[in-house]
Order: sequence, then structure tokens, then C-alpha cells
Amino acid sequence: KTVIQHIYDTHFESVDRVIAFREEWRALEGLIDDHCFHLVDERLGMQIVDASDFRDVVNTYFHRMSGIGDAKGRNIYP
Repeated sequence: KTVIQHIYDTHFESVDRVIAFREEWRALEGLIDDHCFHLVDERLGMQIVDASDFRDVVNTYFHRMSGIGDAKGRNIYP
């Protein structure tokens, strides 16, 4: 795997991980204090947005600098 592909892969995987964390967290609803549950759920939602933004910024930067697209065909903003 190339260095650029590693960069793309890890940043896409990071967003997937946060989404999975939130799904796991939501499985605990009713087992945790409602206030705490909703507070953490809201923050995980914010983390999904932040991770997506960071993924897009980093991947776009490296795509523009290298001119090399994602081998897996995922969307990288030009």
C-alpha cells in the first residue's frame, strides 16, 4: 500500500469508527442515566461531524498536493 493510500484509508476508517462507537453507545440506552446518555450521544454526533470534516480536509489536501486519487474510488473533493 502506498503512503497516500494509507492516509486516505485511515481517515475514512476514522469516520467509520466514530459511527460504530455511536451505534454501540446507543445500544446502552436505558441502562445509563438519561442525562448522561443523551449528553454523550450528542457529543458523539458532534464527533462524527468533526471527523468527517477532518477527513475531507486532510484527504483533499493530500489529493491536491499529489494528484493521486483514492484507489478505492471514494469521494475526495478536488
